[in-house]
Amino acid sequence: MRFIVQALLLILICFGPHSSVLGQGVVVKKSKNKVVVRGVKYFLHVVKEKETLFAISKEYGVDVAEIMQINSKKSAAVSIDEVLRIPEVKHVKAIAPRIIPKKSESTVFHEVKAGETLYSLARKYNVSQEEIVALNPGADLSLSLGSMIRIPQKGERKSASNVQQEKQPKVEGNFYFHVIGEGDTEYSICRKYGLKLRKFRKLNPQVKEAGLQVGAFVRIPKKLAPQLATQAEVVSNEVVDTVEKDSLPVSDLPLEVEAPALSKEKISMALMLPLYLEANDTINWIRNYEDTLAVVKERENKIIYSRSQDFIRFYQGVLLAVDTLKKQGLEIDLHVYDTERKKEKVKQILSSAELEEVDIIIGPVYSNTFNIAADYALERHIPIVSPLSAKNPRLNTNPFVFQLNTGMSSLCDKVAQYVTKDISTTNLVVVHPKQYKHLNEYKLIRDVEKELFENGKYWSDQEIHYKKISFDDYGLYGIENTLCDSCENIILLPSTNQPVVDNIVTQLNVLSSRYSIRLVGFPVWKRYRSMDPENFYNLNTTLLSPYYVDYSSVEVDHFVSSFRKSFSVEPNDFSFRAYDLCLFFASAISRYGNTFMDYLDAVQPNLLQSKFQFERVGNFGGFENRGLYRINYGKDFQIHHSDFVSPDTLQEKASPYMD
Repeated sequence: MRFIVQALLLILICFGPHSSVLGQGVVVKKSKNKVVVRGVKYFLHVVKEKETLFAISKEYGVDVAEIMQINSKKSAAVSIDEVLRIPEVKHVKAIAPRIIPKKSESTVFHEVKAGETLYSLARKYNVSQEEIVALNPGADLSLSLGSMIRIPQKGERKSASNVQQEKQPKVEGNFYFHVIGEGDTEYSICRKYGLKLRKFRKLNPQVKEAGLQVGAFVRIPKKLAPQLATQAEVVSNEVVDTVEKDSLPVSDLPLEVEAPALSKEKISMALMLPLYLEANDTINWIRNYEDTLAVVKERENKIIYSRSQDFIRFYQGVLLAVDTLKKQGLEIDLHVYDTERKKEKVKQILSSAELEEVDIIIGPVYSNTFNIAADYALERHIPIVSPLSAKNPRLNTNPFVFQLNTGMSSLCDKVAQYVTKDISTTNLVVVHPKQYKHLNEYKLIRDVEKELFENGKYWSDQEIHYKKISFDDYGLYGIENTLCDSCENIILLPSTNQPVVDNIVTQLNVLSSRYSIRLVGFPVWKRYRSMDPENFYNLNTTLLSPYYVDYSSVEVDHFVSSFRKSFSVEPNDFSFRAYDLCLFFASAISRYGNTFMDYLDAVQPNLLQSKFQFERVGNFGGFENRGLYRINYGKDFQIHHSDFVSPDTLQEKASPYMD
């Protein structure tokens, strides 16, 4: 009996789990949420527990590789609650096999080709869309490539030449008529011609009811498309060959042209900062009493309200950039608003009519006020810049938001790439506080371990050593036991808590004379005034940061001199950042107009401090700056810097401002 029980237990252990797993079969439910991006419909699928990318792709009938490409995924791994954009695939029910003549007295059979729509076929065969739908139930919803549909044999079939002639762009009066192509949207057309969306809808009221029908025309002011208008006028005067040829391809797409490189000579900017002007005015008046009479006098040496000091330096940096741009021939219409830190103040500012015509909004700087302005900008399709914060709740949902600071998630990803690229024949040690897995910085450790263990780097290289140790539990002695005498020790400290970082770095400095150490951390460490700079150099500290000022460069020296001369004070980090962002976005808008977001990589003005490399966040979010410098505090007590280009390419440069 005992033997039988043991045998049964053995069978359950061996086969039970496998049978359970095989029998569970993850059921993926197709999402009902859809979005349209550039004329293409997508499902928004939220990944549930136990779902895999393969199971998801099978349910939607879309290849795994295609889903990965659309969602910019480097691997097939998915996370719970991750949102995937999946193209809608139209399935046509198979027709029962029976002999059907290709053409009869009442109908003709047409094989759907790439780019053809219900609207284009109706025009081609001179019938209504409703008549086609009546013969082909479901055709109003989709036309699948290669499917056969029946067309009423009602009128004369239009020749390909006539169809092509009808679809040629044309000019009438002051308007150029754009032919709507597959994938065209109101936004893409407005971007192409540098036209405000409000103006486009006013010129084309039919779009509101009927939508954008492929092959139909929309009006564009002729002055916004002079070259295309000229081409259309030439085409309309040409004699068109009307001989029908079945082999002649019919295209529903408009004329292909390169995106216009506009040249705007005047740019309107809105600058929203908490300047606290009223508070500054108040503190510069002194109330004295003379013979019981109150006497109010203005201070001879004016002082600045402490909360507004950095933002005034920011404003001064913008003013110097405006002056530089004017010398280059670009006029800047600058509107400056004092937001303080009040939502009501921002709402009052946004009620101003002049804001509707600005090319870009810079600020506000605090999240509670920025969100209000970002919603306003989204509604009116105005680019808006978050200049200081690295946490922006609108970044993932507003395509017009620009965040200049690299967020913690992206920074962790870049630092992980950096250390896993450089750790051949190296000892990598994570020194962490006792409780740290709840911190945002913990993502750095997850990213590093994913590269080492999931992607196989640790298993393929026997020279790599990886250890984690709690500083609170084991202290300096425990850390020393993890270090290597004969190789470089890269120490990762996943924290931005100033007291924690200051304490651990001070303790690690004791070991710097006996071991080869390279400490890797976060750029915010540079701002900790309690930190002893000598410890940074002794520990060969390396930081990845989007900002670095090279005071040896000619451009920086000129800026500092101009700042002193203009404002009688020294510029700070806010001044440099304001100058750079104003120069960058003004240059982009002056060159490309409303289309500048498509050409950010082509904008390369000489900047003083910033490394701008904007990348769109997710499928529908704004742009985050992910350009970084690698800043090393060397043991020679010199600061060395280089561009952090990619995990595979780190290019050293003498200065980031000279080619």
